[in-house]
Amino acid sequence: MERPKEHLKIALVGCGAMGSALLKGWLSLDHFETFWIITPHKESVDPFLGDSRVRWLTSPQDLPQTPDLIVFAVKPFLLEEILPLYQSFQTIIVSVAAGKSLSFYETYFPNHPLIRVMPNLPVAFHAGVVGLLANTLGLSQQAKVEMCFQQLGFSLWVKSDEDIDKLTAISGSGPAYVFYFMEALTEAAEALGFDEKTASSLALHTFVGASLNALASNLSSTLLRQQVTSAKGTTAEALHVLEEGDFKKLMKNAVMAAFERAKALRE
Repeated sequence: MERPKEHLKIALVGCGAMGSALLKGWLSLDHFETFWIITPHKESVDPFLGDSRVRWLTSPQDLPQTPDLIVFAVKPFLLEEILPLYQSFQTIIVSVAAGKSLSFYETYFPNHPLIRVMPNLPVAFHAGVVGLLANTLGLSQQAKVEMCFQQLGFSLWVKSDEDIDKLTAISGSGPAYVFYFMEALTEAAEALGFDEKTASSLALHTFVGASLNALASNLSSTLLRQQVTSAKGTTAEALHVLEEGDFKKLMKNAVMAAFERAKALRE
């Protein structure tokens, strides 16, 4: 697919945790001309104002022209109040808010190309996971959307709102699962007598190294785990404890709980 040659102009509505992560990831790419950040409070935008492409606005009425994309990165409960303010802009509408279906957005934008995006926070470092769902897109519109999101990490188009809910449970919430495991490993290291800083560094670099190993390998996580696990060795003893606690079942239950919650928010 041919990429659009022009640099894109983006209106980002909201600059909280997810909006900031997206903006940080975008600012390290060179195919954007302008970012209009629309939020009532300047504080969250301040860290980005050193980049000449970033402009802070308090209202969509302050937009000097129609953006190539309007990206909503606000809390879902704010959407019903905010979306009507943008109905006059004939452009691509993108939402990263969890819990609202495409049909919800179609009630406000019946004649617009609509995209639901489920990113996670590592998009800030181009190491995220990004799920995308669209109603109807032309080839040039799809190219613009992919220009925005494909370089932020691993991205994939999905076919339904339920698929977005599934991605929410796996990748959207997933960094918290990893951080929680890191937290537990840190506390285990402290229990062995390491100070807090050293314990945290051991856990962090263990996760980074293992993740890079997995990315560089063509082997499944099962085979990689088996490579580290020698019979009757230290790793085998540790894994036996996790298996006795039915760790995999616990993980599946946790993901299912997140998935059910995502569906409930959409209903």
